Amino acid sequence: MSSEKTYRIGLDVGGTKIAGVLLDAKNRVIEHLILATPKDNLEHFLIMLQAAAQPLIQRIEKSKGVLLGIGLGAPGPVDTEKQQIIVAPNLPLLNKVKLGELLLERLNRKELPCRLDNDANCFVRAEGIIGAGKGSKNFYGLTIGTGIGGGWWHEGEVYYGHHGAASEPGHLVVDFDQLITLEQAYHKLLQNNPALMAEEAYRGDIMAEQRFEEIGAYLGIAFSTIVNLFDPEMIILGGGALASSDLFLKAAKENLKKHTFARQARNVKLVKGKVGPFAGAIGAALMIK
Repeated sequence: MSSEKTYRIGLDVGGTKIAGVLLDAKNRVIEHLILATPKDNLEHFLIMLQAAAQPLIQRIEKSKGVLLGIGLGAPGPVDTEKQQIIVAPNLPLLNKVKLGELLLERLNRKELPCRLDNDANCFVRAEGIIGAGKGSKNFYGLTIGTGIGGGWWHEGEVYYGHHGAASEPGHLVVDFDQLITLEQAYHKLLQNNPALMAEEAYRGDIMAEQRFEEIGAYLGIAFSTIVNLFDPEMIILGGGALASSDLFLKAAKENLKKHTFARQARNVKLVKGKVGPFAGAIGAALMIK
């Protein structure tokens, strides 16, 4: 079987949507789709996850190709050894779930390789292999969307840490007076609806504009902590909130420079990801070799 006829599926599970891609042997996206994420119970969620995978499998069968495996991105920390979601803060029905195992059962493909990882790690993997971080040995990726996630690309791979729990930038404390984390500040200031708050800011709502500036300041503090710890070549940003990045990136850059200790590290590049809105799903598929 020619390698041209081998494919990988990537599914990125988010708090509001499930994104799916079909990758060919040259890491090109052959097909993609988006479905809504059910939040009522696990059974409905698994029905929708199967519905995301099935048309991609059918596309492979139609072309008489071979499916090498399925990669899954999960919205929360993952036990990569047990291949189990530890906790999914924005989708608690997935807590303690071995998602890959359940999906393969429904697809009647138990023999198929299936890998599970944190969704932000999947974003980082995609940017490291085919995106803005291609060729870099040291960058940090950070996603800003339903929540805030991140991952460190070190020497050509995602760094997991001793317990597999590395890189949770949303839990960095950014306000020591009130012991508020970055993600807590993000949700509180933007009232759990960044898109609506951005709309109000663009309409000239002064309060909404100030909230985004505050978020930018907190992000800058988090960025500086990352730079002080890892000294990355660049920080790559992704996630839905980047559509309104002009509301907060200026403040983020100012605070990044202000709080970074090493003078030579203050000019670390802050760039947007190049892979696009399906980066998480692509990075999930790239786990399959």
